[in-house]
Amino acid sequence: MFLDSAQIRNNVVSRAKMLNYVPRSAQGATATVQVTVTPEDTPDTITIPADTQFTSTIDGIQYVFVNPTAAVVNANPSGVYSTNLSITEGRPFVYRFTVSSSSPIKYIIPNENVDTRSISVTVQESVSNTSTTTWNNATDLTTVAGNTYAYFLDENEDGKYELKFGDNVLGRGLNDGNIVLASYRVCNGTAAQSANTFVQPSSISGYTDISVTTVAAATGSAEQESIASIKFNAPRDYQAQNRAVTTGDYEALIRNNFGDIGAVSVWGGQDNDPPIYGKSYISVKPKTGFFVSSTKKDEIRTFLQGKNVMSIEPEVVDPTYKFVVPTVDVKYNSNLTTATPGTVVNTIANRIIQYELSDLVEFGKDYASSELIRQIYTASESISSMEISLKMMKNFVPITTTETTYRIPFNDPLLNITGGAVLTVVPQAHPGRGLTVSSTKFTYRGRTDSYFDDDGFGNVRIYYINESSARVYTNRLAGTVDYNTGLIVLNNILISAYDGDSLQIYVVPRSDSIISVRNQILAITEAKINLYDTKLKQITSSTSNVSTQGSQATVVGSGVISTVF
Repeated sequence: MFLDSAQIRNNVVSRAKMLNYVPRSAQGATATVQVTVTPEDTPDTITIPADTQFTSTIDGIQYVFVNPTAAVVNANPSGVYSTNLSITEGRPFVYRFTVSSSSPIKYIIPNENVDTRSISVTVQESVSNTSTTTWNNATDLTTVAGNTYAYFLDENEDGKYELKFGDNVLGRGLNDGNIVLASYRVCNGTAAQSANTFVQPSSISGYTDISVTTVAAATGSAEQESIASIKFNAPRDYQAQNRAVTTGDYEALIRNNFGDIGAVSVWGGQDNDPPIYGKSYISVKPKTGFFVSSTKKDEIRTFLQGKNVMSIEPEVVDPTYKFVVPTVDVKYNSNLTTATPGTVVNTIANRIIQYELSDLVEFGKDYASSELIRQIYTASESISSMEISLKMMKNFVPITTTETTYRIPFNDPLLNITGGAVLTVVPQAHPGRGLTVSSTKFTYRGRTDSYFDDDGFGNVRIYYINESSARVYTNRLAGTVDYNTGLIVLNNILISAYDGDSLQIYVVPRSDSIISVRNQILAITEAKINLYDTKLKQITSSTSNVSTQGSQATVVGSGVISTVF
């Protein structure tokens, strides 16, 4: 009950401890490299020992990466000894404690920035008896008996981690003369994130002809859990009780155990589109970037095994991105400000960026033009009025070798703007917007200047524009659009080429509010600003590409399910 009011980390950690919550440690980034060893002889196998050190230099600082487990490499048919190796940032250490009931001590790991995922505890019987047993971190008390080789982990008042052992009732106790060996890595948190160039060790198993190629850059790093995060996560972790039943349980478990995850969305198979029963869907967004790696998905899936209901299969899927494309027409009086028109436009652009960062780019956050307008009004007292016209956009990479069906769900009602009139020339039914559906350029049936639109009756068409600026349709039944649900289906079409990294589909929403459902994330892209001076009766400044997160990267495959027929 005092967790909310606690402000000092020591106090927050102490209150969280009452809920059996251990704050997440700093975590080193993990990369995948291909290691190739060329020996002078022909051994059956080559072993890469655990904690073999690779290095990467970022901004003049050298970081150490190691492989947590040993790898045995066999020669391939060409006689090459090569394997993909997962390496994690952090320097390995071993600390020894001697057990004595006459001089009891606390088993505190003395280093800062310990990556608790790496802690391995073995207990040696004595100085003279070198036999050892492995003790495991107890995260589920229901599995701990009086003879269980288990240790308990806590964060102490100095922010360091303390090992605690049982009393032969809850976990096996230690005996006088035992030697506790704690192996662990000390990492640098997020400092080595995105490391992508690695230097090989001087030798592996005595061989020195070694080459290293990066397969995947380093990701998955995190700083030690913050006070705000502890206060948010501890009660939810207690509520979950280390099992995954409700959507809140899944979210709490993933947030607490994967420090590099920025956002989590969970929904049952019955709520999927289309419904798939017997599954729970988990979508995660990393703190940096748009998607997590396949390795991270496998880690999450493995972690959830044994915690979820046995009849429910967890499936980890990527987020889908739905882009908001606003055109902001602002009227202002230049007599009421000393700022130049360009400065006013830049200030408005910053308000759009701030709105995206604070109100979007996470699961479950919706777009509202009214809120964006409210924030833009504070940019300058000279602004008298404004209007925002909207489009939505999704992008995908077409399959260019075979006819394919594409299912593109926008999950928002769309504006049916033709009013039932069949348009055969460039439409002007809604000035400034065109038809409901539009697209970037692609190649269809040999025409490199093909585009999508719709006819107002639920049909998606393909056209090109001839010399008379008229639309010539090469396929009037290329797909369907449901104006009420926002679902576009492109049926059995072959898009043989397209411009850029992906093909963009644009639609006009029916309202000024855009929702996100399930694993959808909203971001702003291609934002345009037109500044109209009411004194001069003219547009005095414009910009057509505000540097939002949605504009800084192309998110390929955002929400498109493709099936090859």
